[in-house]
Amino acid sequence: MPGVLLDRDGVINQHRHDYVTSWEEFRFLPRALAALAAMRQAGFRVAVVTNQSAVGRGLMAREALDHIHLQMLDQCRNAGGAIDAVFACVHAPWDACACRKPRPGMIIDAITSLRERPETCVLVGDSATDLRAARTAGVPFVLVRTGQGEETLAHVRRNGLRPDRVVDDLWDAFLAVRQWFADGERLAA
Repeated sequence: MPGVLLDRDGVINQHRHDYVTSWEEFRFLPRALAALAAMRQAGFRVAVVTNQSAVGRGLMAREALDHIHLQMLDQCRNAGGAIDAVFACVHAPWDACACRKPRPGMIIDAITSLRERPETCVLVGDSATDLRAARTAGVPFVLVRTGQGEETLAHVRRNGLRPDRVVDDLWDAFLAVRQWFADGERLAA
């Protein structure tokens, strides 16, 4: 079964320009919980891979981020879904770490954690950073139009980058991934 790697802000929950720094600011996007439940029912293994520089910038404590993720996992479980792992880069952009997207470190760690191979995984995101990370890790990429997706689509078209698929939201990403693997299709990364 495929591994589905999900960016968080703009894919699972509403993207905020001033960072999600508490559970009270976290808002699931429409159809996101239904998509996560459908992924579980389809047997997909799911990992979240998210840049969370608010920690590295001193805008929130790591414990607050962990609390948000525990609440997210709990809500997902209550809706019938399952997220197998959450990977968060908490470094500031200037830290030059190996895990912050567009670098592939977090993606590779997630693939390893799910016991998958890049060709049996898909990254779903809303930013050019997600797309570049997927390409570097050799993973197909699905761009959602939620979050920063519309801006990203215009940007990547101008710069010659191409997502493997463009869909409206996480639910449509689930449908696309399910169809690819049902057809035995391998996306070129």
